[in-house]
Amino acid sequence: MPQPCRSEQPKRLRHHVCEARWQAERTLAAPQEWSTLRLKRDEQDILADAAHVLRFCDNEGETKTPIKSEQFLIPRRHDDRADDLWTVWNVVQENAIKGGLRGAGRDGLGRPRRVKSRAVNGFDQDIKLNKALWLLGERMAALKS
Repeated sequence: MPQPCRSEQPKRLRHHVCEARWQAERTLAAPQEWSTLRLKRDEQDILADAAHVLRFCDNEGETKTPIKSEQFLIPRRHDDRADDLWTVWNVVQENAIKGGLRGAGRDGLGRPRRVKSRAVNGFDQDIKLNKALWLLGERMAALKS
């Protein structure tokens, strides 16, 4: 990749610094904004359904897991039992990233099997999932505002 001429480097750096600042301001404002937005149950389900697909969808677009999208809405702590966008988003994100969700299904031979979702440990998968979940939260906030 060719290097930009030296006179362009300060412009590019300024651009990246400004963009990082804008992103940081947006991210820091989200908890205050999102915590004022109440989600109806069907809106919470939409967030959970999207997270379920993001987390478990294979290359063919199928989600072949006995873990249900509703499980993404189950809080792990008593304090997380709220219906505002910030809390619901955090519960969904935690369940998607940390794993530990249990399900019961059948294997290829029809025998019963229990499954437990694993934590997302890969850096690339973590970043990809978090970016997609953040976008979902931003879009839900925009719809609710």
